[in-house]
Amino acid sequence: MSRSPSKIIKSSLNLGNLPYFAKDKDNNFIEERYGDFKLRNLCYHSDNVIDNFPLISCSERLRECLEFNLFLIDRKTGVFSLKRNRHTENEEYVWSKGHLGAKKSCELDIGSIMPIAKDLRKFLDWMIEQKITYEEIMAVPSNFNPHSIMEAETLLPVWRFQKYMTTLVKNKTISFKLGNRILQNIRAFYVWSFRRGEVKALPFSHKLKAIKVRRKDDAESLFSMPGVKLHHSRALRTYISNLTIPKSAIQKDDKPNQGLLAYTADELLVLMKTDVYTHRTYGLFLKCALFAGLRANEVVQINRDDVINPASNRISFSILLLRKFSKAENLRISPTLMAMLWDYTQDSVYLERQRKHENVFGINNSEHPLPLFINRDGKRMTVSSVSNSIQKVRAELKERGLPGLERNFHDLRATFATYWAIALIKKGYSPNDIKAKLMLLMSHETYETTQRYIDFAVEGRMGKHGAMEPWVVDLYQEVFERVNNTGALHDS
Repeated sequence: MSRSPSKIIKSSLNLGNLPYFAKDKDNNFIEERYGDFKLRNLCYHSDNVIDNFPLISCSERLRECLEFNLFLIDRKTGVFSLKRNRHTENEEYVWSKGHLGAKKSCELDIGSIMPIAKDLRKFLDWMIEQKITYEEIMAVPSNFNPHSIMEAETLLPVWRFQKYMTTLVKNKTISFKLGNRILQNIRAFYVWSFRRGEVKALPFSHKLKAIKVRRKDDAESLFSMPGVKLHHSRALRTYISNLTIPKSAIQKDDKPNQGLLAYTADELLVLMKTDVYTHRTYGLFLKCALFAGLRANEVVQINRDDVINPASNRISFSILLLRKFSKAENLRISPTLMAMLWDYTQDSVYLERQRKHENVFGINNSEHPLPLFINRDGKRMTVSSVSNSIQKVRAELKERGLPGLERNFHDLRATFATYWAIALIKKGYSPNDIKAKLMLLMSHETYETTQRYIDFAVEGRMGKHGAMEPWVVDLYQEVFERVNNTGALHDS
């Protein structure tokens, strides 16, 4: 495709409640001039300002941009979600489907909105190039096979886009996973538009299906209670559709998706010897992930009030975080990491930024608590600032003519989990105890996610690492011996 005709603009957006037009003391509407137009000043009874909200902009397709941006807003606020709303009220009441359907789902963080905006923008650019609109729709019969495609459907815009995306996957321009993610967000937009009545039908199948998942016996025993009989199977309800990238598009010589991998000893050594790792802010980002397993969005959540002087008589230290799936937890961290966080708050740079934050939001503002990580404008740092710390490492290595890193920021969590798994195994803990501990530390929702980190470690307890033997020895033993000589690693 040629140069993108659209763009994404990061803007400060007020998504407050109960809007109204402001009036002056004479009861006249307050207006502001924008070029040849006058617009009334819109205010909210309850403000909810979102910084760096991604808005899609294209002068050629203003209507599509408005629809896409409204979709992004509804995704951010939880007004629209493909997941069922969780019933958290009194279970003694019987609620109607309409009542439950009107309840909001959990809000998405701003980092989750940006990928959706990028996917919609890719769809928009393609429509502009093809000179078509997404509103060309044809209904799908209710008894339609979700895995088949009618010949007439292939002429519709969304299916022509699916064919285009499949070609990109076959040509290895994009990955199979990315292609399916783009189509998933396009499907969600169509469903949102259909529910609003903007489109009259869905041009693809979209059905909720129950999928049975069998649990392993060793996992069930973790949360079993006396006198309670656990079932050996459960059902997950998920949406299925025929609008996907076919698996036949995957090239045979493609590397398998390895998912998260821990840093090897050599990679940790390279990381720890960079200037970025010793930087007061970016280095602390990396250490929060490596020594506590924090996600990027959890790092920026840390508030100043949670940082305590390690010289106090406290036996243990913890920080309050809103973790994945909106779970509020007091996460225990090591005294060494708490000392790093405390030292960060004691220098002149932080104190100056604290002053700026208090000038903007006031002191002891419960809606805007004092953050640990504050930018130059006195505001809480963004998730992208944290995740981009590895990009700064790669840029430094490139400038110094050294090999780059394949691992990313999130892989530091895998490194943290790996150290914990191997340490617990060496102390003789059972696989069930290890799973329970890691699920709490990592805030995982399912056993499968935790299992990815400890499969090889469980085998290692019996002295059979197989192909992973050199990697385990290198990661767990050699890295401490080699790094301790440089004084780069202080935690355990």
